[in-house]
Amino acid sequence: MLPRKLTFIALGLIFFPLLSPAHGLRAPIITDSNAVPAKGDIPTPSKYLPAIRAYQSEVVQKLNTTQRYVQHIAEAAQSGDLQTAQHNYILAHQHYEQVRTIIQLFANADETINSRADYYLDGANDHAFVGFHRLEYDLFSRKNLTDAHNQAIALHYKLADLQKRVSNDELEIAKIIQSAADFPEMILKTKLMGLENQYSHSDLADIEANIQGSALIIRYLRPFIPATQYSRINQNYQQIFNILKKYQLSQGQYQSFELLSQSDHDQLYSLVSELAQLLAELRSQLGVQVYYKYKH
Repeated sequence: MLPRKLTFIALGLIFFPLLSPAHGLRAPIITDSNAVPAKGDIPTPSKYLPAIRAYQSEVVQKLNTTQRYVQHIAEAAQSGDLQTAQHNYILAHQHYEQVRTIIQLFANADETINSRADYYLDGANDHAFVGFHRLEYDLFSRKNLTDAHNQAIALHYKLADLQKRVSNDELEIAKIIQSAADFPEMILKTKLMGLENQYSHSDLADIEANIQGSALIIRYLRPFIPATQYSRINQNYQQIFNILKKYQLSQGQYQSFELLSQSDHDQLYSLVSELAQLLAELRSQLGVQVYYKYKH
């Protein structure tokens, strides 16, 4: 009988030829000899740079506004004003949701700032459950203003750090285009199921924020988008806004997600799905490359 080590070596020699071709089949097939998979970000054509810089500046402003509302939460919680703290939570999260798909480009920033209780095995009792939704839980479920104040202060510092990171980075055109399409995908995955804000039930406000965030990107990219396609996208935005207006209250607030009718829910699902498809076509229409061709 062969020693155990020799047995492993023998098995490796037998199976290795079988494993190699399988690994090769998973590799991308590129027929153009001048095209190579990009190692890192694909260079952004210079024509997009002014639009990107203007949009990036607006993202920073949105984060500034988000910080301001979080500060208002801390102040209201400290003074014992639960209703004002709850009101400012919804406004803070709305502004964050307008730029959230961009934040997801920055490592685990969104997971740290915006993870829900159902991300964790211990749910709301997990020590890692912090950020927006822990703050929401403290304000709307527990109504614990002391804990809400502490969460708001910690969240404010995280947002300040994030704002600096966004200010100092350079966004790539391919990622921005993808982010525009990620907004409606986000709505379909969580918000139209009422899963984002499970304690405040403010998902309608966040749906509006996501559509605003997507439309903001398209506004800056409009000069590069074919007129027919832009018209279709814009019409879709307006149809979604028209449904949401039925549920709009004063000061940009919205009724509880639980009041959304089944008919309007189904219409929103259809329109948001169509929007996701329209936006998914933009990268090819704008000629943004997935693979970068190097000249010999």
